[in-house]
Amino acid sequence: MNSVETERPYYRWYILFLGMMSYLFIAGLSRMCMPVLFKEISDDLGLNMLEIGAVWGMDPLAGVFIALPGGLIVDRFGVRRTMFFISIFAGIFGALRGFSVGFISMAVTMYLFGLMAATMPSIVPKVTAEWFRGKELGLTNAMLNVVWAFGSMAATMLSANYFSPFFGGWRRVMFVYGIPCILLGLLWIFTGRDKPVASGASKSPASHSLLDAFRHVVKIREVWVIAFITTTYWGSSMGLTGYLPTYLKLIGWTPFLADSATTVMTGIASLGTIPVVLISDRLGARKGVLIVSTIMMAVTVFALPLFKGTFLWVLIILTGLTRTGVAALFNVMVIELKEVGSEYSGTAIGLTSTLGMVGAFLAPPVGNSLEAFNNGYPFIFWAVLAAAGLPFFAILKNK
Repeated sequence: MNSVETERPYYRWYILFLGMMSYLFIAGLSRMCMPVLFKEISDDLGLNMLEIGAVWGMDPLAGVFIALPGGLIVDRFGVRRTMFFISIFAGIFGALRGFSVGFISMAVTMYLFGLMAATMPSIVPKVTAEWFRGKELGLTNAMLNVVWAFGSMAATMLSANYFSPFFGGWRRVMFVYGIPCILLGLLWIFTGRDKPVASGASKSPASHSLLDAFRHVVKIREVWVIAFITTTYWGSSMGLTGYLPTYLKLIGWTPFLADSATTVMTGIASLGTIPVVLISDRLGARKGVLIVSTIMMAVTVFALPLFKGTFLWVLIILTGLTRTGVAALFNVMVIELKEVGSEYSGTAIGLTSTLGMVGAFLAPPVGNSLEAFNNGYPFIFWAVLAAAGLPFFAILKNK
């Protein structure tokens, strides 16, 4: 396929489709199947709760080390070749989890898979940065987040209750989830194309060295500000979603209802993502929408341990609403920075994702440790953490 063909009006939507499927299968199904399969895995491998927590923590830990390099690589070598590599190895490493015989092998394979899955937020949004502009930029980033949420919901609903019994155990579920990832890699390399360089453009992304791209991005103050806000927000969100089912069981909810709470939050967030992003486009106020979402998140998370019964469900739904469109809007704000654009979008989003992963890795265990004093204290910690990012919005130039 030549450059003329890649400029067909509808080809960019096909590239977006490949990006969405990558989010669905790698960041969604293959990644989020683990929490609901941990009971079966722990029974089979003899893992205790501490070891299960360590295995789950391998994913964000991998993200701390790979998110920025992943962004640098995609800016240097392009989406097509990068996603070919990522998709193939995500399928292989994801399937290797099914060969685990104990804690060490499961932790290692989970870390290797995490190295691939954790690059998704850095790499795939570059598709939208290259192929879309204006209001379409916000819409397409929202679509990426919706399909990720759909994959996550499908993983939590189907993996343990249906796929494991049907395929004959958790190990075969790992193998099955690896197949579409590898097929996606083949589609990327044989049918995918990077955006042709516009005539008159000064440089193609590939003409910059990795070091040049890194030096350019680290000098942009707004990228660091967004990265810090992302750190507090991701930390609060990761801690909340990991602890909420356990907390609900502690206060007497049935396991089914407790496990459903996270699915409900994710579902509510996905339903509102596109409308919220479109509203921010119409109002020209992405920063304002994010400020309101962050305030609401801090308030609702703080209030969770204060109520029980029906109103607790209301708070869970409201908490889901506060997460609506946030990830998409953060990415769009980075891409829309004049100094970033499509050329440095991978590196810039990689930097914000790296610090975000630090928050996602550290905040859950810190918050969970407070449960020894009171089972509501973790929520208070994560609410304060989310609110800690609010003053930094004042520094941003973005509207």
